[in-house]
Amino acid sequence: MFYLSGLLIAVCSILFSIVHLRQSASNYFDPVGLAVVIGGTFAVSVMILPWEMHVEIRDALKRLFGNRKLDLKAVNLECFELIRKVQTGNTEFKAVSPSIVGQTLTDGSELIGLGFSAEKIHHILEERIFQWAERKQKVANSIRSLAKYPPAFGLVGTVLGLVSLMRAISDGASSSEAGFRMAVALVATLYGLLTANLVLNPAGENVLRSSTEERKAAEIALEAVILACEGVNLLEAQETLNSHVSPADRINILGNISTETEGDAAA
Repeated sequence: MFYLSGLLIAVCSILFSIVHLRQSASNYFDPVGLAVVIGGTFAVSVMILPWEMHVEIRDALKRLFGNRKLDLKAVNLECFELIRKVQTGNTEFKAVSPSIVGQTLTDGSELIGLGFSAEKIHHILEERIFQWAERKQKVANSIRSLAKYPPAFGLVGTVLGLVSLMRAISDGASSSEAGFRMAVALVATLYGLLTANLVLNPAGENVLRSSTEERKAAEIALEAVILACEGVNLLEAQETLNSHVSPADRINILGNISTETEGDAAA
């Protein structure tokens, strides 16, 4: 959602600049340059993006254009619920958290039910989180590396425009027509710069940041699984989970329970 908001702000800024310069928006439209930049960038994306990771690419686009904000407090609550269930002898836990967080909690509960040691569970889940992060990072780096190409394709469009300009001059084009053709040729370079620095580079950075946040949440889930396996008391589990997040995302389940109990006693 922030990505789309940023694009909207950028478009408004560009439109304001065009109006301030007393130019017509049609002066900045060049179908040849647009075709070269967009077509060339799409062609390179077919070549270099890891399409075998289509699930990760689709999830990255959902995070990019959606409003999926990671709620660490909700993650902590679900982690605490896993620990509480395991302490009652119930290892059948189905997480509702998305992506790697829920998968870590679900897999952890299964491994606990199978009788794996805490050390072995930690090793297995840590490796799964690492492999997930590697795939996410590969997608993000591919998108960021794609940003190298639009400026080059913009220059290609500009060269094509200049070739057309030179031919027009040789055919006796007027100075006003020559100036117009020159301006149109330069628009292709503008397209390339905007595509790289306004669309692709921020998209790659956004995907990388999202995957980093999810990995942090997955490590909290891993910590919860180990706490559940070791059978630590609920108070220790709660405070350990809280140590991984900001004060605003901390939970106080046991404090709420104590308050409710005292209120019932007083009544």
